[in-house]
Amino acid sequence: MARDAPARFAALASNYEANLLWQSQQIVQNLSRDDQVLTVLRGTEDGRVKLDCSEAFTRTVKPYPSYGTAVLFNLAGNAMCQWDESKQLINVAKREWFKTVVATSAPTLSGYLMSPALHEPIISYAAPVFDVDGTLKGVISLGIRLNWLSAIGQEPGLPNSGEITLLDRYGAVLVSSTGDGEQALDALPAQSSIDSIIRGGARSLEAPGGDGEPRIYAVNALGNNDLFIVFSLPRAAVIDPLLRDLMVQIGILCLVSIAGMMAALLGARHLVTRWTEKLTEAANSMSLGNLFADTELRGAPSEIRQLGENLKAMASRIEHREADLRESLAQKQLMLREIHHRVKNNLQIVTSLLNLYARLPRGDAFKQTFSDLQMRINALALVHRHLYESEDLKEIDLAPFMKNLCALLQDGSGIPSRRVRMTFEFPNLRMIGDRAVPLALLTTEILTNCFKHAVPNLGSGSIKVSMVVAPDGEACLSIIDDGIGPAVREDGDAVSTMGTTLIAAFTRQLGGTISVVGPPGTSTTIRFNVLPLKADHAANADEAFAPDQAAESGAEPDDNRALEAATDRV
Repeated sequence: MARDAPARFAALASNYEANLLWQSQQIVQNLSRDDQVLTVLRGTEDGRVKLDCSEAFTRTVKPYPSYGTAVLFNLAGNAMCQWDESKQLINVAKREWFKTVVATSAPTLSGYLMSPALHEPIISYAAPVFDVDGTLKGVISLGIRLNWLSAIGQEPGLPNSGEITLLDRYGAVLVSSTGDGEQALDALPAQSSIDSIIRGGARSLEAPGGDGEPRIYAVNALGNNDLFIVFSLPRAAVIDPLLRDLMVQIGILCLVSIAGMMAALLGARHLVTRWTEKLTEAANSMSLGNLFADTELRGAPSEIRQLGENLKAMASRIEHREADLRESLAQKQLMLREIHHRVKNNLQIVTSLLNLYARLPRGDAFKQTFSDLQMRINALALVHRHLYESEDLKEIDLAPFMKNLCALLQDGSGIPSRRVRMTFEFPNLRMIGDRAVPLALLTTEILTNCFKHAVPNLGSGSIKVSMVVAPDGEACLSIIDDGIGPAVREDGDAVSTMGTTLIAAFTRQLGGTISVVGPPGTSTTIRFNVLPLKADHAANADEAFAPDQAAESGAEPDDNRALEAATDRV
């Protein structure tokens, strides 16, 4: 922990140098892509091209005063063009940094250099220049003035007691926040420690400085381990505040502990123990099933009284929860019985219909009859599906149910939607299953007639199914087609069929009335109440199928009574 702060300070102190190296990299990359630079390196003798190369260097580097020189060298170490042509440069083929770049084809930083052109110390940032085919053609060198690095250590946030030194790859001091000469060496550890930093990769250590004072050092390496920022703090400046804070915290903790133990010894029995014993008795009683055990704690501390109130409230919530669970269980059982009852009644309807149609003559009519029967069974199945999908298992959403039913009937009729177009308008309301079943069967009968008789001989047409509901529950179901109209006898009365008999029966079961108008087309309107029937209306609906209707429909009385009983119990 004592070394964490110096490490953060070392990183903070490296900001300027790190940004300067990044800036140098960008400058070299921009110059190495310049066409004049590449042309000069390819060996042109055109003086104009060399002049353009020097102008490119001037234009790129001159805005940055931290650079003293910017030179393009060929692989022989000779200067080909430079920022300031007035400065005479020597051959650098034997310089260590030049040989490193040529050998590795990678950027590097030199150590401490005294520039003969500038007559001041610099470090050189050198990077390779490649031709378009990837061939190494030369080296660009930027001379960074060390006097621009002399402001090291002035970053905001650094402690006043901290000292910062910039070392090159050989361990030589480039700049220091303490000054030059002996002052800079006083802030550094012994040469063996510097060697461990340069060559051994040490990034934090404790060692005496050149002035003999114990210090904590943190190192941040820049470039390819070419520069090293060494930040040091006197050990006392790091350790003493930590020790002081630790002693203060230990003292406070001891005082608090002693005070707490004294308070516990003096007031435990009077303030806590006797009340917790009473709470324990109440909790044990509740665990045995007595949820109304005495939890009154008059005279107890407010915290314990609150605990007693919470215990009492918890017992009350448990009691209410148990009551809700019992009620929910009873409701689920009732719903399950209701589902079994509905399934039984609907199966009775299916049985009655099967017995009724089984006595019809065989042939195409027989196939059509059983197809109609399948439609009715599917309608019942759809009602049960929507009941199962509803949350309370008792009511269905009318609009999606009726739309699904109409689509199911059209698919079952075999008439595609391009021949007969259907439109729907249904309100958003919920209807109990007792009302949904006769409504579904009634809609099935009417739409089946529409598909069979309204558009014969591959004709086309449209069917509109709509329903409106008044606030008092009175509903009006309209099914309108633009077909040939209802069939009539020679005397002008409507033809009585099994379908018309069922339509009338289901209408009475809904407690409603029906009217049929046409031609042209057929408009069937059923008026009924979507609310459940009262007892007297339900009794009237029980007479949905009478013996005279059985005779008209051609069904035998026994079959009719079975259908009647099944229908009335839906």
